[in-house]
Amino acid sequence: MIIVLVQLGLALAGTVLFLLFGSYPQNLLGSLEVLGIALLLFVASIVFMLLLLLAFIFAAEKTNPKSVAKHKFYNQYGFFLFNYLLRVKVKVTGKENLPKTDRFIVVSNHIEYSDPVYIKQAFYSYPIAFVAKEELYRYLVVRNLMQGAGCIFINRGNTRAGLQSILDTVNAIKGGQPMAIFPEGTRSYQNAMIPFKPGSFKLALKAEADIIPVCLYDMHGIFGGFRIGIHKCRLHILPAIPYIEIAGKDTTEISNLVQAQIEAKMQAFREESGTKR
Repeated sequence: MIIVLVQLGLALAGTVLFLLFGSYPQNLLGSLEVLGIALLLFVASIVFMLLLLLAFIFAAEKTNPKSVAKHKFYNQYGFFLFNYLLRVKVKVTGKENLPKTDRFIVVSNHIEYSDPVYIKQAFYSYPIAFVAKEELYRYLVVRNLMQGAGCIFINRGNTRAGLQSILDTVNAIKGGQPMAIFPEGTRSYQNAMIPFKPGSFKLALKAEADIIPVCLYDMHGIFGGFRIGIHKCRLHILPAIPYIEIAGKDTTEISNLVQAQIEAKMQAFREESGTKR
């Protein structure tokens, strides 16, 4: 795909030069001109796509957050920005465990700030939104994008507002919009987990929703210093934990169960790659 895009860019650059000068470049200077114009066209295409995305974010903010078509549109742009431009290849396994309904909560370990993008890609046909920390609400475009996708901000410093956010999340799940949470509460930046916060699992109990555990691995290498090549990372969808199996259990017990399952898969990835951590 990248080779085809490079060839197309060079062809367009050559065509532009032909239109401007009446001939194709024949020497080193001409070749540099082709490369320069191809680079300008590439940058221009990125700027155009970003402007189109911004326009869509603001125009679609008030539309149905459960629209699968809207979420697929977000996914397409997410792939362009976070896979193509960043040269990231995510190997997704466990697709056979994708749920058959929308009444579920994705529970995942959290390594990098880009984790939600790759989780949404793995659940491409679902209108997944995220429970996010209230601090993100301060950033204009991020706020509009997340609100348009149905994300709910949790105010951890205000008990009353926090309870309302939990109620809104439960109602969203019951209304057919699956949600995703990161029970660690922050990013780990490594292939190891911070202890889960049991309170996160109240959502599954109150919404009577299944839990879909997800294991992320090697995500911290995406932004880990300068690199030229492709970064490969892993995302595995674990079997669902049906609500009927957690009903009546306390949140600490559920938290330990889910974290143990994700840790087991992470350990399997470590053994597969031959690393300790």
